[in-house]
Amino acid sequence: MIESMIIDNKRESSKTLNLSVDVFSKMKNLRLLRVLGHLNCDDLKYLSNELRLLDWTGYPLTSLPSSFQPDNLVVLLLPYSLIQQLWKGNRPLYKLKIISLEGSQKLIKTPDFTTAPYLEVLIMEGCTSLVDVHPSLGLLKRLKLLNLRDCKSLRSLPTKIGMEFLETLILSGCSNLARFPDTDGKMEHLKTLDLSGCYKVEYLPENLQQAESLEELDLSETAIKEPPSFISQLKNLKFLSVNGCKGPSKLKRDLLSLFKVSQRVRMNPIALMLPSLSSLSSLRKLKLRDCNLGEGDIPSAISCISSLTHLDLHSNNFNSIPVSLTRLSKLEYLRLSNCGLCNIGEGDNPSDISGLSSLRVLELGGNNFTSIATSFTRLSNLEFLGVSNCCELESLPVLLARMRTDWKDDKAYFIATNSYKLAENISAISLLKTYIKAFANSRKRFDVVIPGNEIPEWFSQQRGGSVIEIPLPLNIQNDSQWIGVAFCCIFVNDCGSERRVLGGPTYIYSRNSGQSSSNGSVFQVKNPREVDFSYLFFTRAPTTKDHLSLRYFSREFLYPLSLKDKCETKNLWTMDCSDDDAMCFSYLS
Repeated sequence: MIESMIIDNKRESSKTLNLSVDVFSKMKNLRLLRVLGHLNCDDLKYLSNELRLLDWTGYPLTSLPSSFQPDNLVVLLLPYSLIQQLWKGNRPLYKLKIISLEGSQKLIKTPDFTTAPYLEVLIMEGCTSLVDVHPSLGLLKRLKLLNLRDCKSLRSLPTKIGMEFLETLILSGCSNLARFPDTDGKMEHLKTLDLSGCYKVEYLPENLQQAESLEELDLSETAIKEPPSFISQLKNLKFLSVNGCKGPSKLKRDLLSLFKVSQRVRMNPIALMLPSLSSLSSLRKLKLRDCNLGEGDIPSAISCISSLTHLDLHSNNFNSIPVSLTRLSKLEYLRLSNCGLCNIGEGDNPSDISGLSSLRVLELGGNNFTSIATSFTRLSNLEFLGVSNCCELESLPVLLARMRTDWKDDKAYFIATNSYKLAENISAISLLKTYIKAFANSRKRFDVVIPGNEIPEWFSQQRGGSVIEIPLPLNIQNDSQWIGVAFCCIFVNDCGSERRVLGGPTYIYSRNSGQSSSNGSVFQVKNPREVDFSYLFFTRAPTTKDHLSLRYFSREFLYPLSLKDKCETKNLWTMDCSDDDAMCFSYLS
């Protein structure tokens, strides 16, 4: 008597397994069925009515067998299937708690949910042919997660939804959805509401102000012209995005209402400027990209959001960095790219952000400034500096020498694609030398990308291809003169139609444990030790000329164990201290 079955054809990815129409006909007691990999089935006559779990990735038919009665079904997972509708008519679904039809692009009809009162998770992400859903969806009171991301043909939802236990509602990418439904009840458990890319949605119902547990609200790229007035009442809000909500001058005026200024008269004139932002005291991430904000539009009250760590102001209109940002003491991520910045803190400029001691990521790409203020060297925790597409940028202070990353990633990045004037005055190699001089004994990894078309001769291992294999000298760990390893490559991305990545895995392996070759077979070595696996992502803007990407690993990054203890703990890295080691670095672009 078979009660569970797993059919796994994933390892034979190039082969398709054919199933007969009556393959499960004699399995009357089957309670668990998982089908993985490429399988083909022209028809299916029978599935056991005892099934509790049905998990079939890529289910090849347009519906489930007509004889199937899912009375006992608890979990139904049919991602990336050819399902058009699960079944015809109404079926008893009283035990069903989870449905996932993710990526089922042929789905045109959802089931009647009236008989599924205990459903908790419904995922139909990427069901691009789905135009509407059954009205009973709005009655699923126990539903906790509803994910309809990228259902691009979806035009409507039930007029009213009464999902009182709903925690996550994802509608991002539903570009044809005409309106957001009214809510019946408080929805007091709702934590995430994502409407990004719902281009036709113009407003949210006012009773969403009762969603007091809301932590994430994304209204990016919607037709909403002004932030809902109730946002300031969402005391638990941690993430807010209104990217692309331009609404001419209304957004500017109503943005001020999010940061209500205290009306109580105060004797101290500085105190008169301080607003009351207690209602947004939990806010950590704020995205205001492409909102047509200009000089003076970022209220001083924003500086009172004491918990704010991420601020994205990409594609707005500022001549200089808004003064109000200089007091965001906990800010770790600041994006001011494509804002038209001409002045970023020279001299006694009040917009100098060098006092933001927590700042780790600073994106300034696509602006018009000619230099970066020397005061920025005080940004001692800066890990990432982006100045790509800064066509006027000519000079850089000794900024990288001060970059100090104490957090777990222990890495630093300087990205300057298409900044050709800067490349005339400074090179990747000079940046590397400055960096090594400052951090000779630190555990670091450093990346720099800048225009360039020549690899210095002292890079002894030079070759074409996507894999670089470097034999390391014998007993290198005992060589006190050795400080690290540097790699570089020249690339050009002359096609801006898609996002590109550059990078790949880095391994150290023992030659005694296997043989490798430059065609990538190093990954089949028995005991390779992966020391890094990371990529740099580039925007869709093409790099019109050759660029040089340089990556440096310090000895402490490659061999984090001290020389004193390395032999005692050699099994931690599955390496023999007497082995002749080698390194392999793969660049994928």
